[in-house]
Amino acid sequence: MSETFAAFHYPTTKLAAARARTDCRKFLLTCGIPVDDDFTEELTLVVDELVSNAVTHGRVPGTTGRQVRLTVSRTDDLFRVEVRDTQSDRMPQPCKASPDDEKGRGLALIESLATSWGVTSEVIGKTVWAEKILPAQRAAALP
Repeated sequence: MSETFAAFHYPTTKLAAARARTDCRKFLLTCGIPVDDDFTEELTLVVDELVSNAVTHGRVPGTTGRQVRLTVSRTDDLFRVEVRDTQSDRMPQPCKASPDDEKGRGLALIESLATSWGVTSEVIGKTVWAEKILPAQRAAALP
């Protein structure tokens, strides 16, 4: 079993999700998965949603200087992303967005793209994680 791991920190600003998408693509590229691969697109979208949610809902109101932490890891054909924020009393809950709602679809999207996802409560804050298994035919072609 081989593992590859990367960690990144972002300020709680709207630019965090864009930086996280770029870092996720770079990580996947180092794992041999092309930037234009469907797997890359799907996992990058999961990262975007997790980081966007952490920046929007996972920060303590009235504070500055807090950061969101993204970790991306690969163990064989399993990729795991974790986003840790500083807000522990607001756990993510999937909701049913109506067709007219502009928000509220992020966790449903994660649920549809990831193999599994969940939340771990921390002493300060929480970690929302998602895992995605690389299809067997793709995994066989990777280093």
